[in-house]
Amino acid sequence: MKAVKIKVLGRVLRTGYRWYVVDIARDLGLTGYIELNPEGYLSIHAQGEEKTLEEFLGKLKDPPPPSKVIELSIEDAKLDGKIKSFTIKYGTIGDELHEGFGPIQITLEESFRNIEKKLEDLENLLSEINKKLTELYRSQKST
Repeated sequence: MKAVKIKVLGRVLRTGYRWYVVDIARDLGLTGYIELNPEGYLSIHAQGEEKTLEEFLGKLKDPPPPSKVIELSIEDAKLDGKIKSFTIKYGTIGDELHEGFGPIQITLEESFRNIEKKLEDLENLLSEINKKLTELYRSQKST
């Protein structure tokens, strides 16, 4: 058994990254926790077999969008026998509410951009239809 402390840098706040980490760790049978460090980065304490920890570290580097890991800083840590599962250590209510709205906000902003683009496309299409109808009307009127 081995324990590591991991500092995660990148776009990992307000993206659902903490739950991504929890899911991976639990699937691999690791114990530990992830928490928001007061300095603004995520910190992970993970415990398990060395080979399993290596697999875990590999998966941490390649999260699904919108998360993006730039750097993992890894150091050995002391095993803590009191830890029985892998959890999130939550911060203040303000920090957690802000963190929780992130994935929803990103999804909504992306949806609004898509809607704006579709409306723009529709407006262009209607303009083209209007031009064609005007041409058709003029051609029928002159005959």
